[in-house]
Amino acid sequence: MRKITFLLLTSFLFGCSSNTNTNTNTEKKSSITSIVPFKIDFDKSKISEFSIENTENASAKAIVKNLTKYTKSELKALPDVKRVIYSIVVPSEISKESLENTLKFIVSEKTLDKDIDEIIIFAFDDKNDIDKGYTFGKLLWAPKGELGNVTPEIASSNIRDNYQFVIDIKDKVGKITKENKPTQREFEIYNMATADENIELTEDELDKKVMKKFGIKTKKEFDDIFLKVASYKYQ
Repeated sequence: MRKITFLLLTSFLFGCSSNTNTNTNTEKKSSITSIVPFKIDFDKSKISEFSIENTENASAKAIVKNLTKYTKSELKALPDVKRVIYSIVVPSEISKESLENTLKFIVSEKTLDKDIDEIIIFAFDDKNDIDKGYTFGKLLWAPKGELGNVTPEIASSNIRDNYQFVIDIKDKVGKITKENKPTQREFEIYNMATADENIELTEDELDKKVMKKFGIKTKKEFDDIFLKVASYKYQ
């Protein structure tokens, strides 16, 4: 039952976009209806503490037509689209406004490297969640606010006049209190129950291992803790 609940939660995470603040929604609508010159506009006084925990280079060739339409020499001559994916950790108490400004600040810093053509940022409050779907927010910086729009001309000449932000921020951000946040012990229980190192254990074996380590007396207590943390992370 616990694994079914977890799968439902993660399915919702990857299948649905979360709510964003008013400014973000306005930006997303403008990215669909018009093309405006790219500008990194953020409030320096509202940048939060953050740490970049993972950086991934996902570069590829600037392909703009069916792959079969290119000769081998043409493919080789195409410039690379430099796409970088960052996973960051921010404080749990961060506000939506602060998270949005922090994400934009990171883009402003990273694009000092003029060769970066696309940026994706995933935000978490726990580094143990990295690679399991973002839990706080995400940002995309790309031409027209969409991946795959970098042409050979854009990649070669670093043209940025139609670049836009698309930002999604979880509805829970800015609403987290001491009362609705799981305890450190509860986080540790959940992290052990979902750790890759335990993936080969059966559910019963894993439950017993975690319960023994943390002195949990009943299966119900364990399941309640797991559901509490999973709901907090992916709501």
